[in-house]
Amino acid sequence: MTTETKPHRRATPTGTGLILPQLLVLVGMAAWLTLIMINNITDSGTNIHLIGRVLTMEDMVGNPHQGQGLLGRALSGDLAAPALYGVIAYQAVSSALLWWAAAAHLLLALGRGDGTRATRLGNVALSALAGLALMFLVGGLWFGYWITFGPVQQVHFTLLLVAVGGLVLVNLPRERAVV
Repeated sequence: MTTETKPHRRATPTGTGLILPQLLVLVGMAAWLTLIMINNITDSGTNIHLIGRVLTMEDMVGNPHQGQGLLGRALSGDLAAPALYGVIAYQAVSSALLWWAAAAHLLLALGRGDGTRATRLGNVALSALAGLALMFLVGGLWFGYWITFGPVQQVHFTLLLVAVGGLVLVNLPRERAVV
């Protein structure tokens, strides 16, 4: 009776395949959102002004042809600063989640992580990012920002698409390479 010996095969770290693109997206989104948050803190006046214009709907007040049916929704410009600080707090939490998910994917790429945990963290972090985009889109729509801030709305749609694309990428099955 002969026994055939098979060559020893071992699983290698999952640093190939989808791990690196997933890591890249998570690090990129974490860095991008962190920079936005830092900009909002160091140049808060710009966004307080812009948020105030959205909340007060001042760009529509003088235009008798656009948005007149929405003007009853206008709020005081005094709410712009608290709104921005709330956005900054949400961005801080979302950024931290994205960095945490990126760290979990880095560990996975080095062969030391748990794929289920990395996926779960990626889902939470990217869902927070998608939630930020939806908050901007729905909140902005309430104040008719699409009428006067069309390019800003496009940025928010792009953010939502990137977050959803990231969610799809993070949830694709990863296979361990075998040598």
